[in-house]
Order: sequence, then structure tokens, then C-alpha cells
Amino acid sequence: MPSIPSQHRSFSRRGLTLIEIMIALTMTLIVLGAMMQAFQYASGQMQMGRATMEMANRLRSAEELLRSDLSNLTVEPRPYTETTNPNGYFEIVDGAMRDKTNADGINSYLGDVDDVIAMTVRSDGQFFRGRHIPDNTTSSKVIESSIAEIMWYTTFVDRNADLLIDLSESLKVHRRVLLIRPDMGPWLDLTSEQVTTLMQNNDISCRIIQDNATGNFSVYANSLSDLALRQNRFCHQWFTYDNANPSIDANWPHLLDRSLISTFKPVEGNDIVLTDVASFDLQVYSPDVTLSLDTDIPVAPADRGFPVAATQISAGDFVDLVWNAPVDFRGSRFNFAQQAWRTAFPAAEAFYDTWTPVYESDGFDQDNDSLIDEGTNGLDNGGPLAPDDDSERETRPPYPYPIRGVKVSIRLIEKTTNQVYQSSVVHSYVPE
Repeated sequence: MPSIPSQHRSFSRRGLTLIEIMIALTMTLIVLGAMMQAFQYASGQMQMGRATMEMANRLRSAEELLRSDLSNLTVEPRPYTETTNPNGYFEIVDGAMRDKTNADGINSYLGDVDDVIAMTVRSDGQFFRGRHIPDNTTSSKVIESSIAEIMWYTTFVDRNADLLIDLSESLKVHRRVLLIRPDMGPWLDLTSEQVTTLMQNNDISCRIIQDNATGNFSVYANSLSDLALRQNRFCHQWFTYDNANPSIDANWPHLLDRSLISTFKPVEGNDIVLTDVASFDLQVYSPDVTLSLDTDIPVAPADRGFPVAATQISAGDFVDLVWNAPVDFRGSRFNFAQQAWRTAFPAAEAFYDTWTPVYESDGFDQDNDSLIDEGTNGLDNGGPLAPDDDSERETRPPYPYPIRGVKVSIRLIEKTTNQVYQSSVVHSYVPE
């Protein structure tokens, strides 16, 4: 009997095993995780890019304003000590902070934030505009002028009262523009509260005079020549008239009073130029700065590790006022040395001022030597050379040299991405 061939049933797989499914899922999760990380990285880079562009745009607007102000001064940035009274002024207040590593050797994104620059500026085409509230009214009107007193400064709110600038405490740069309109006012017999309200609500450059007998104030609108005198400038210690001592200027040398800056600030805060500021550092050019070489890299006074004693290069640089002086600032080219009234200034601040010769013939005894205007009275009051020689002057500018150049560095921080962006405005005053 013939044999019957065996039949083999064909078998086809219709699915995946559990192991294969688990492998596939694992690979899918790995790919998805990598894609998510890639998207997250790309999103972060885009966010950082947008933040950088935003900070650059914000800084660009502030730089244009600052560059315009520095380019259109009404005076040359040099001391006026002879016979010509300047039409306006240029003043720098360099605070105690320095833009470099702190005393503990810890690098910080925070820098120099207590510098002030003030000046009189002539418009380059478009008039300056400001607010004025007439007497006995509540509505303001817009006024214009081709010249203005302008001050750049910083403020911050110490919310936790630790006397430190924390990341959560926004530091601001302000630009207060006060129109020079000597036709406005005057405002007479005011209380201190009325003076504060007047300064807050009106963008007019004013001088304040206090009557020592009554304690009340008279406020007058400034002209350009009025602003050559320090006591007539915004937020400087004002002149107090004393009938009992008519030759004594009690508030000399009329320093910038930082407390008045916050007192007289506009109610709406419309003078704020930048927020989230980490540094506002003002420097001047000095040809006497000696740079050092650190492994063939030039090191400037503002750099960490300066000075390097091994190799020195003679070259100029932008520096803080009195950058290389001890606490009392003597021995520096940026100095108040040899002035008897130098001790009246805070030990931590330095100043540059265009000054005025009016102090030598104003009828006041600024140096408290019982002689009045001895440098211009035609007499020999003890000078080594002749009557009215230079040694008989009552006052001297804090820095007796012209300013050759100014550099203002502004640093912003973007708190969402913790990015820091810095840019500088440099302006030369060397004649071409």
C-alpha cells in the first residue's frame, strides 16, 4: 500500500511578542525624550536670544539720550576759574562703590550703581518738553525750552532693609529733565512741604533760598548763568540767608544731597529710563593711568588683579575719580587736596565740577579765615607773590583740569533668564 505523504500546516505570525513591544516602547520613549530635550534647549535659546535683543533695544534708547546730552553741553567741560562765568555747568559725582570684585573676592553681576552725572544741555533741534502746574490749579500743561538742566542717577527700593541690592530689588536709572525758563515764577514764602510739591509737579530748573529767621523758602526759576553756582542746581544744598551773619555761607560747598533726589522725584515716575539695572558706572579719561601686563594681557585699573608689578605699560584709560588714592584722596590727580574746605566733603565721594569765578567776589567768606573775597580785593593778604595771587583764592575746583573724555557703562540683568548685558557710551571732548 502506498504511503501517504505527511501534510505540514503552514504557520504565519500575526503580532509581536511582549518583549518586542517593550523594546519598541523603550526606543520610542528614548527618541521622545531626546526630542523634548532638543525642543527645550531650542526654546531656551530662543528665549535667551529674545531677552538679549530686548535688553539691547532698551539700552540703545537710553544710550541715544545719553549720547545726545553729552554731545550738546552748554559749556566746555573745563574748570572756569578766571573772569568768565560759564553759561551752565557740568558735574560728576563718583560715589563710594567701584565696579570690580568686592572685598571678599566674589565676582558679582552688580557693579557701580551710585554715580551721578548732571549738566546743562542745549537741544539739537527738537525742544525739551516738561510739565508745569500753574498756581491754584490741578491740571498740568506742557511747556518747552531749548535748554535744560539734566541729571542722570540711580535709585532702588530696599524692600528687606538689609542695605544690599538683591536680585528681587529692581534698580532704576533716571533722567530728570528740568527746563530752563527764567520767565517762570517766582514762588515766595513757601513751607518745606510746598517746596517739595512744587519740585515734584514742575519740570523747571529752580533755585531754593531759605530764610533763616522764618524757616520758609523762596523759589526762583534759573537762568543758565545761575546754574554755574552749585547752590542753584537741582538737589544741591541750597543757600540759607542769615541776617545775623550775612557773610557766612553755612551750606558751603553746597554738595549734592542724595536725600533730595528721592524727595523731589516726579510723582508719576516719568523720569525712569531703565529698570533691572546692575551697573551705572561713570568714568573719565586719564592720560596718567599706567596699565600692567599679566601674561601679555593688558590689565586696567578696573580689572581684577590690577596692578601687576612685573611689567607696566604707560597708557591712558578710563578710570573712576580718585581711583588710585587712599581714603582721603590725597596724591591723586583727581583730588580736593590743598583746599581747607576739603574736609567738608564725604570721604567716600569724589567730584568733578566746571566751577565759577563768582565765588571769589560774592561777598561770602567761603574758607572761614575772616577775610572776604581776598583773592579779588586788590590787597596783598599774605600771598607769596603779589596782591590777589592764586594762593589767595577762597575756593578751587575739585579737579583743575579739562575733561578729555567720558565713559558711561550701563549693565542690565534679565531676571527670567539671568542674563547680563552691558554696553558703554564714550564721548571725547578733545578738540578736533
